Amino acid sequence: MSKNKPFFFSKVFKFVLLIVIGTLLTLILSAYGVSKWITIVAVLTLYVSVTTLWPIHIIYKSKSLRFIDNYISSNYKRPIFGYSYALAYGNKRDVEDSLKRIMNTYKQKDIQDVYGANLAIFQNDSRKLLDHANHIAGQEFKDYYQGFAYVMTGNFEKAGEFLAKLHTPWMIHALKAHLALKRGNQDEFRLEADQSINSAIGMQKYVLHHTLRRIENEEFSIV
Repeated sequence: MSKNKPFFFSKVFKFVLLIVIGTLLTLILSAYGVSKWITIVAVLTLYVSVTTLWPIHIIYKSKSLRFIDNYISSNYKRPIFGYSYALAYGNKRDVEDSLKRIMNTYKQKDIQDVYGANLAIFQNDSRKLLDHANHIAGQEFKDYYQGFAYVMTGNFEKAGEFLAKLHTPWMIHALKAHLALKRGNQDEFRLEADQSINSAIGMQKYVLHHTLRRIENEEFSIV
């Protein structure tokens, strides 16, 4: 599981670039007679924006798969990002291993249940998925994973009951996509998959994009 990451996006290069930009900003502000304290605040603001605010934007708000991919590829050794990286560049075993790593690293109950539910999906274990789903605290995620479990078993009526409870667009279309796939309707699957991906942002968009595309290409089989 690997990806050739260009030098431009290496951490060393970005750190050096940040230093250079900070130095240039300091020189420019000093040349215009800006006070030392204002200069320090400006440089610190630049640093915080690049190192903290920008990553937060990428993770939670970005619609650019390229930006998200660059960030994940630079941080794939961290368990949470390792899962997304495996979805993009690994095989099914890599995905399962990355989910187990998250569960071994983070012991919070909801993390155990959400990522345990994802692991059950990749293991095609509807019973385990339903068990994890029943313990998830967030009601909509609970409904989403319960609906998914019934899709896996072919109980479309029960899956439809949970689908009707959802209000987040990406969840609605993702579950509809899996329903269509289970019924053998590839055209409807592609339509719903596209709508799910387009309605999501941040890492959720990235996860959906790679998961649904690889299901479409028959690289993953999870329903």
